[in-house]
Amino acid sequence: MAKSNLLKTQDVTFLDLIGNGKKYRVPSFQRDYAWEEEQWEDLWNDIQELLNAPRSFHYMGALVVEAVTDREFQIIDGQQRVATLSVLALAVIDRLLNLPGDEATNTANAERATELRQLFIGRKDPASLMQSSKLFLNDTDDGFYQDYLVQLRKPNNPRGLPKSNRMLWQCFGWFQKRLADSGLEGEALARLLSDTVARQLLFILITVEDDISAYTVFETLNARGLELSSTDLLKNWL
Repeated sequence: MAKSNLLKTQDVTFLDLIGNGKKYRVPSFQRDYAWEEEQWEDLWNDIQELLNAPRSFHYMGALVVEAVTDREFQIIDGQQRVATLSVLALAVIDRLLNLPGDEATNTANAERATELRQLFIGRKDPASLMQSSKLFLNDTDDGFYQDYLVQLRKPNNPRGLPKSNRMLWQCFGWFQKRLADSGLEGEALARLLSDTVARQLLFILITVEDDISAYTVFETLNARGLELSSTDLLKNWL
């Protein structure tokens, strides 16, 4: 890939971010998933406000990525937000598949779930019939994310999971409950994801094309995520 620009910035929606076959990987040196209820609730409240204001937007802060190819990127800063939005998308898909209804309603909801999965999560491999993914987390979290969350499978012993895996599973359950309490069903539930989350959440996308630029931007930005420690900065420098 030609490296004509070391740093490029643009405003993008979440739909722009994950569309057109793009894939994102969290490098192994990045920290594990760490968001908790406080951050989930802040995000949910932002989304609820957007539901009542369909012409408005909400900035999610800066997302720093390093371009590997024109469709594959490493997430340098912003993995917590991207991972949480992906878990929210999976909670919406799961609820659509499990809503009660007659045959016609269930068929329509299953079709909605399939379309949303292909758009936000990934497609099935035609040979193995396993779900592929648009997002790959770090070494600690990716196995759990791909094998359980993406497949919508419940782990046998959630309490015995590593802390960050457990937080991902709790995040999924937390959004499941909020979606159930929202009263949204069918088309309205699908639009929460396909319209509100996809088109009204904006990121400042910063794309860098070399390691030094990536680290410099990572070090100086403090987006919506948790505060960085000296250890986090040192790990990313190394």
